[in-house]
Amino acid sequence: MVTRATPTARTRRTPSKTVARARVTTTSARKTARQPTKAVSGRSTSKAVASSARSPQRARPAPAKAVRTRVRAASKAEADGRRLRAARNYEAVVSAVLEIARECPPKVIYLPSAAEVAARAGVSERTVFRHFADLNALFVAAASRIKPIQDAYIGPRPDDPRVADRIAELVRLRSKLYEEIAPVRRVAIHLSHTHPMLVEQLAQSFAAARAQVADVFAPELARVDARRRLVLLDALDLATSWASWDSLRVVQDCSVPRTRLIMTEVLTDLIATVPKTKRR
Repeated sequence: MVTRATPTARTRRTPSKTVARARVTTTSARKTARQPTKAVSGRSTSKAVASSARSPQRARPAPAKAVRTRVRAASKAEADGRRLRAARNYEAVVSAVLEIARECPPKVIYLPSAAEVAARAGVSERTVFRHFADLNALFVAAASRIKPIQDAYIGPRPDDPRVADRIAELVRLRSKLYEEIAPVRRVAIHLSHTHPMLVEQLAQSFAAARAQVADVFAPELARVDARRRLVLLDALDLATSWASWDSLRVVQDCSVPRTRLIMTEVLTDLIATVPKTKRR
């Protein structure tokens, strides 16, 4: 019977040799890793490697002047952005006050709160008071916005040859002006008792309106003597004044067409007292 020997001894020796060889290989690898890299292509390559190790390449720093220029440009852009935001917020707050005032009935002078203004403008109450010391200062700034509107209607000088056409055009201009500025004008007059700046603005607007009347009816005023001329101008100015218009609209509750009709009748009657030719 043929038997095969069991390779017990070989089996026991093989793992030992394998482990030993693995240890030798690992030790050699560690020694190789610790050893410095040798030049492959001679002395010049070694020098290049050494030189590269001693002086690694670095990115050249930007000149100081260029850095300062970029910093200044960034700061300017940021400052411009802040100024634009501040200007937008200022306009939004003032516009909000004007919108709220125009929504009020004719017989009501309404001064909104800071919270209402901020909500309408879409900003915080802190933003409102960042631009204005108090609400009165805000209302004064809003009232000053009616000056361009006044200039648009008081600037024209109707000069038709027929006095009836001049009267009709003047009444049309005044009705447009007064209806557009009425809510804000009422607030301005209300606050003028404690704000000298508003008093000055109102005085300027009244003077401009009087000058318009004097120019429109210059041919008729020139046909009367100096004393009569002053009285007639005062009467014409009163007939076309804001006080007369507001009294008819608010106190007497007249409609716009009726108020225009009354103003036209008064002006026509006043001009009818002027002689057709200049008195000697």
